[in-house]
Amino acid sequence: MAAGQLAQAPESRAEGLDNMAGVRRQTLEAIPRLGQRIRELRKALSLTQEQLAERANISVSFLSMIERGDRVPHLETLAMLSKPLGVSLAEIFVGIGEPSASAQSALLPLIEFLEQQSLDAGDVEALLVIAKTLLRYKGR
Repeated sequence: MAAGQLAQAPESRAEGLDNMAGVRRQTLEAIPRLGQRIRELRKALSLTQEQLAERANISVSFLSMIERGDRVPHLETLAMLSKPLGVSLAEIFVGIGEPSASAQSALLPLIEFLEQQSLDAGDVEALLVIAKTLLRYKGR
């Protein structure tokens, strides 16, 4: 068994690296959505950037960069923004982890095609292996 476990170690390591890359990609994709969420909350209260920045004790330029997704705010900054926005810190993150509407609509043809197929668990697993391999090589 030890030999078998050693043989699987490189694959497990590669899968771990793939998972880390996926988490990093999701984090990078969430940054602009976090800024958009802050902008939406600000506009819902009819606040200008100047007003929110003053109430949160941050500069207008920093708030602007956050809203554009150019800067990643520290948790303390998000907490300072949450108070004048009238939401909890957790509420700032509502919806930002979800795929964007454009990403969802781009996947619709693939999802519709797969739903029309008679796939068992083995078929799904094989398709995932193929897709991961294809995308791994595409990313190089």
